[in-house]
Amino acid sequence: MSLKTKTQSRSLLREFFFAEEVPFGLALTRIAVPLAVSIPMWYRLPRVRQLFTSDGAPTQLSELFGNGPTLPVLSPGIAIPLYGVMLLCLMLASVGFRTRLSLCIATPLYLYFNPLDAVGTMTKYSVIGAHMLLLLAVSRCGAVWSVDAFLKQRNSTLPSVIPPRVPVWPVRLIQLLFCFVYFGAALTKIQTEAFFSGEQMRYWMLSNWNYENPVGELMAMWSPLLPISAYVAVIWEILFGFLVFQRRSRIWMLGMGIAFHVMTWLTLGLFVFPAICLSGYLAFVTQDDVLWWRRRIRRRRVAALFSWPARSVSGLMTRIPAFVPAGVAWTCMIAAAAIAATELDLQLDLYARNRPEGFLELSPLDADVARTMIRDKQPLREQDKFFSFDLGTVSIGNQLANRRSEFTYGQTMIAQCNLNPPHEDLWVECLLQDSEQRTVEQFGQFVTRDMLRANFIYHIGNKLLPGEYSMLLKSANQEIYRRPFRLTGTPPQQTLDAGLLTN
Repeated sequence: MSLKTKTQSRSLLREFFFAEEVPFGLALTRIAVPLAVSIPMWYRLPRVRQLFTSDGAPTQLSELFGNGPTLPVLSPGIAIPLYGVMLLCLMLASVGFRTRLSLCIATPLYLYFNPLDAVGTMTKYSVIGAHMLLLLAVSRCGAVWSVDAFLKQRNSTLPSVIPPRVPVWPVRLIQLLFCFVYFGAALTKIQTEAFFSGEQMRYWMLSNWNYENPVGELMAMWSPLLPISAYVAVIWEILFGFLVFQRRSRIWMLGMGIAFHVMTWLTLGLFVFPAICLSGYLAFVTQDDVLWWRRRIRRRRVAALFSWPARSVSGLMTRIPAFVPAGVAWTCMIAAAAIAATELDLQLDLYARNRPEGFLELSPLDADVARTMIRDKQPLREQDKFFSFDLGTVSIGNQLANRRSEFTYGQTMIAQCNLNPPHEDLWVECLLQDSEQRTVEQFGQFVTRDMLRANFIYHIGNKLLPGEYSMLLKSANQEIYRRPFRLTGTPPQQTLDAGLLTN
C-alpha cells in the first residue's frame, strides 16, 4: 500500500469518527433510550424487595454459570431507594436535566440491578441498552433539545441561535454496536438448521412465552413464509454493517430493520426488545436528515403544528425562577425519588410485615405431593411427541407449502408429520385407509432423535377409486392423527387398458 493510500485511509477514518455536526441524532437517542430501558424496570418496581435485595431470592448471572455470587446483595433499606434513584435518573436523562450526571448514576445502577435477577430481568436487550447508556454518558447528548441546553442559553450573556457542533464518535459507536450485534446474530443462526427450516420460528409464533401474538399464530400456518423470512433476515443482518453507511442503501437497510423489529413485536410477542432497538436506530439520524425534514415541514406550512412542543416546554421553563439553582433542584428530586420508592415498598408491604399477625409464614407442603414431585416421573403421552400432521403436494425448504384435502390422479401426495423436540428414536407409520377404514397401503420409517419432521410420499395412481379416504399416522401402535381427503377425477386409461395397477 502506497503512502498516499495510507494517508487517504487515515483521513477517511478520522473523518468517520471525528467529523463534527449538530448532535440531533444523539439527542433523539438520549430522549428515547432511557425511556425504553426503563420499561421493564418500572414493571419490577413493586417487587424490588423480592428480586434484588437480601430479603428476597436474587439469582445472579454469575450463578447461572456456576461461579457463585459476584455482586453484593444490598439490604432493602439501601437497594429500594437506589432503585428509585435509578428510575428518576433515567427520566431526567431523557429530558436532559443534568444529563451527564444523571446518566453516570443511572448506568451503574442499571448494570447492577439487571445481573442480580438473571432469571427474569437480565436479557439480551439489557446488554444492548447498557451499552447505549454508557455511550450516552460519555457523550454530549444533552447539547441540544434538553433542559440543560435551555438553561445554558438562558444564563448566557450572549445567546446564540447556532446549535453546537460535536464530534460524532459516540454516534458511530452506537451504530457499530448494532452492526456487530446483527452480524453476530447471523453467524449464530447460520449454524442452526432448525432456524432455516422454520421450526424455531413456528414454535415461537404459536407460543405466548412473551406476550400475546395473534398475528404470529396466523403467520405460523404459512409454512413457505417461514424459511423465506429466515433467509431474508440472515442476509439482511450480514449486509447491514456494510450497506447502512452507504448513501444509496442506507434507507433500505434501516427500513428493513424497522420492519424486522416491528414484526418481532407483532409475530413473536416481543415488546421491550424492539422498543430498545428502534430507540437506538435514532442514532442513525444525521444533521442533514433533520434539516431536510425541517425544510419540508416549512414548505408544507405546518411548522406551527410541530413547534408547539418546543413552545410548551420553553414556556414551562421560563416560569422556573432563575434564582433556583439547577443543582439544588436536581438533588431535591433525587432525594424525593429515594423517599418515594421507600414509601411505596412500605405501602405495598410485600411480606406483610405490618400485619397485626406479623410476618407471613411458610405452610408445610404435603408429604405425598412432595414425594410425587421428587420421585414420580410422569410418562410422556405418545401424541404429545407430535406437533402436526398435514397433507399436501408441494414442499418448499422441506416444509409443506400447501395444505389440501382434495387430490386427483397423477399427483404426488406428501403426508408430513412434525415432531416436538426432544424425542427418542421412533418408528412412525402412515396408513392409507378407505371410507370403511380398511387399510389400502401401509408404509413407515425411522424418525431419529435429531429429526423434527418426516415425509411420507404417495403417488396417486389407478389403484384407488374416486371417493373418500384418510391418512392415518401411528406411533408405538397408537393412532396419533387422522387426515381425511377426497380423491376426484378418473383413473389413467392407458394403465387400465394394459391391466396394470399403479399407486
